[in-house]
Amino acid sequence: MKTTSKTNLKNQTKNLLTSDQLRWKCPEDMFDFNSTAELEPLDEIVGQDRAIESIKLGAQLQAKGFNIFVTGLSGTGRLTTVQKILNDIKLPPKEIFDYCYVNNFKNSNEPILLKFKQGLAVKFSEQMQDLISFLRSQLPKLFESEDFQKGKRKIIEAFQDKEKDTYSEFDEKTRNLGFARAQYSNEYGVMQMDIFPVIEGEPIHIDDLETFIAKGKVSPERVKELKSIYPKLRNELLDLIRVSFKEIQEFRKSLAEYDKISAEQEIKIAIDDLKKEYNNEKINNYLDDVAEYVKNHLSIFLENPQNEEQIEALNNAFRVFAVNIVLDNSQSNEVPVVVETTATYSNIFGSIERVFDRKGGYWRTDFTKINAGSLLKANKGFLIVNSEDLFSEAGTWAALKRVLLYDKLEIMNFDNFFQFSQATLKPEPIDIDVKIVIIGGSSLYQILYHYEKGFKKIFKVHAQFDNQTVKTDDIIMSYAKFLCKISNEEKLPHCDKSGVAAIVEWAVANAGSQNKITLHFTDIADVLRESSLIIDDKEKLITREVVERALEQRAWRNNLLDEKIKQNIEEGYMLIDTQGERIGQINALTVYNNGINSFGKPARITATVSPGNSGIINIEREADLSGDIHNKGVLIISAFLREKFSCESPMALTATIAFEQSYGGIDGDSASAAEIYALLSALAEVPINQSIAITGSVNQKGDIQPIGGVNEKITGFFEICRDRGLTGEQGILIPHQNVKDLMLNKEIIDAVENKKFKIYALKNIEDGAEILMNLPTGKKNSNGEYPKGSLYFKVIERIKTLSALSEKQKDKEKVRKK
Repeated sequence: MKTTSKTNLKNQTKNLLTSDQLRWKCPEDMFDFNSTAELEPLDEIVGQDRAIESIKLGAQLQAKGFNIFVTGLSGTGRLTTVQKILNDIKLPPKEIFDYCYVNNFKNSNEPILLKFKQGLAVKFSEQMQDLISFLRSQLPKLFESEDFQKGKRKIIEAFQDKEKDTYSEFDEKTRNLGFARAQYSNEYGVMQMDIFPVIEGEPIHIDDLETFIAKGKVSPERVKELKSIYPKLRNELLDLIRVSFKEIQEFRKSLAEYDKISAEQEIKIAIDDLKKEYNNEKINNYLDDVAEYVKNHLSIFLENPQNEEQIEALNNAFRVFAVNIVLDNSQSNEVPVVVETTATYSNIFGSIERVFDRKGGYWRTDFTKINAGSLLKANKGFLIVNSEDLFSEAGTWAALKRVLLYDKLEIMNFDNFFQFSQATLKPEPIDIDVKIVIIGGSSLYQILYHYEKGFKKIFKVHAQFDNQTVKTDDIIMSYAKFLCKISNEEKLPHCDKSGVAAIVEWAVANAGSQNKITLHFTDIADVLRESSLIIDDKEKLITREVVERALEQRAWRNNLLDEKIKQNIEEGYMLIDTQGERIGQINALTVYNNGINSFGKPARITATVSPGNSGIINIEREADLSGDIHNKGVLIISAFLREKFSCESPMALTATIAFEQSYGGIDGDSASAAEIYALLSALAEVPINQSIAITGSVNQKGDIQPIGGVNEKITGFFEICRDRGLTGEQGILIPHQNVKDLMLNKEIIDAVENKKFKIYALKNIEDGAEILMNLPTGKKNSNGEYPKGSLYFKVIERIKTLSALSEKQKDKEKVRKK
C-alpha cells in the first residue's frame, strides 16, 4: 500500500467525522422524574396534527361526499387516532332511529321497513307479541260463547232450511215417478248424489234393473219406462246440485263473514290502541294489514295442536306477525362509531339467512332472517373499515360506493359465482346517513383517486399520517408519557430516566435522522414489552442496560440471513477485500431487507476499460438484473465523464461496470459514486484503497447526493472489518447530507474515538478520490489543463490513448472491408 502524503492527510482530515457526530444521545437530565410511574399517562395524539385536522374536517362537514380516506404506515396509530377524534368530537345532534322489518302481507318477498324513534322498536315488538297473545286467548273464548254459537246456529239452520226447500219439490216429483234421491260411493270412494229407481221399497242402480226382470219383481215395460225417465230427472238433479253448491259457498261465506264480524271488535280494540300510540301512517297501514290477515286466518287462532309437529307448524304460521328488529338503538347515547374488523360483504351490508327445508328439498327464507350489517349500525355516525378487508372480497367495494352515491342501503345476499340461490327477498331499502372512514395505504389511495370512477365524489378528505416527526423536547416527554400509559395498561414495569432515554434514542434511530423521531408507537410499545421480559428480579425499573439487552436479543433473533452472508464473506465464497489496493475495484455498500429488519453488507464493484466505441456497458442491465433507477445512475455516470473529460479528447472507449457475484436484481443509485471511482481508477490505472468502502449517489456535475440506510451500511462494513481485525486504516465514505442521519452503535463510536475506524463525509467526487486513491484530482490551470500527475490528468491521458487506439482499429476495419 502506498504511503499517504502530508498534503493528502490534511485533505482527508477535513472530511473526517468525529465520534460526537455519529449519534444523538438523549440527555437524561431533561427528565424531572425518576420513574415513568410518576407521570400522567399520555392522553393525546402525538405528531399527527395534519391528519387530525383532516379527520376533524371530514367529521364536521355534513355535505355529501366528505368521507375520509386515511393513509400512512401501519403502527402510526391510525385506528386509535381516528376512534379518539370521532368519539371526542362535538357534532350537532342527530335523531337516531330503530329499524325493523315486518311481513308484507300483500307480497311476502318484499318485507316492509318500519322506522321508530330511538328505543321504541323493542316496545313495538313486545306490543305485537302481546297483541297476538291476546287474540289467541280471546278469540277461542269468543267462538265458544253462547251468543256466538246462537248466531252461528241461526246461519246453519237457515242454510239447512234453504237446502231443504231446494230439493223438496224435486224429491216429491221423483217419488211420484218411482225414483228416490240418495248418495253412493263411487269406484274412487267419493260420495256422490244421484237418483235411483225404487223397487219394492229399495233404491236400485239404473244399471241393475235387468236382473229384477228375471226375478219377476218388475216388468220389462216398467224398466223401459224408468230408463226413459232417468236422464231427464238426472239432468234436473245436476242443475239442483249446482244451485246447492252455490248455496253452500254462500253459506260458508256467511259463516266466515259471521266469524270476521264477531272477531272484528276484539281485533279493532287491540289494534286501535297501537295505532293511536304511534300515529304513523306506515305503521297504521301495517296494523291494518295485520287486522285483515287475522280476520282471514281465524282458524290458526282456534287450533289446538296435539303433537310437536303440529306445534311447530302452528308456530310457523304465527311467524308472520313477528317483528324483526335489525337495529336497536335503545342503549345508544352517543353518535355511533363502529369499527368493522372483518369487512366482508355480509358484515358491512347485512345478510338474509336461508334455511334448508328437508321436506321440500329447497332453501327458504323470510323477513325474520334479515340481519343488519355494520353500515346500518353506524347510521347517523361513522363506520371505520380497513382497505385490505374491503377489497379482498369481490363486489364489496362496488356495493359500498353505490350506497355512498345514492344514500340507500339494500340488504341482500351476495351470492358469488359458485352459489345458487332458490330463496330470495327484496327488503325495502333504508335511507343511510353515515360517514365512512377507510384506513389504507397511500398507493391504493392514489390508484383509486386517479382511476376509480366516482371516488373523488365520495372521498373528498385525505388524512395523511406521518411515520415520523421533528424531534422536540415536548415530543420526547410525550414518549415518556406513552411508556407510562403502556406500563399501566399492561401491568408492565415502568422505566427510569435511562430506560426512557434508550427507547427514545431507538425511536430516533428508527426514524433515520438525528433530527426526527418515529411515530410508530406500536414499535415503541413492542420495545417496552420485550424489555419487560428480560428485566432481572432485582431490578424494579427498566433501565438503559435492560433496553439495550432487549434490542441486542431482537437483533440476534432476526439476523440469520445477515450471519449467513457474513459467513460467505469470511469463508471466501463472496470476495471482499478490506486491505491492499486494486485498480478498477471498489467496495460499495448495499442494504438487505428480510422483512423484519434491514442490514448492510459490502459489494464488490469492478470496472474495465478498453479501446472501442461502445461507451459504458452496464453488465447488470445486459443480464436483465438492473432496475430502472440503477440504469439511470449509470447514464448519469456517462454524463459526468463527458462533462469532465470529453472536451479534452473524444471519448472513444468501451468500459464495463459490474456488481460482482450479484445473481439477483440490482436497483437504486446509491452505488453510482462507487461506480465512478471504479471507472476513474481503471482509466487512470491508479489503485483504490480496499480498506475504504463508499456509498453515495451522484449527479451529472459530480456532486454527492444522500442515500438511504446509511447506518445499516456503515454497520455492515464495520462488522466485516472488525471480524478481520481493525487496523485504523479502514473506513467508509458517506454523503455529507447523511451525517445528520447517523445513529451508530457504541462499538462503532468507540472504534472511531480510538482511531480504529474512520468515517468521511463527502460533498463531491473530488473529495473522495483523494481518500480512496491517495491522489488529488487536480484543478485546471489557466490553460484549462490538469496538473501533471493528478488523477484527472492521468484519466485524460488514458482517454487520449484509448481514443487513438480506437481510431487505429477503425482504420484497420475500413481497410479490411475494402
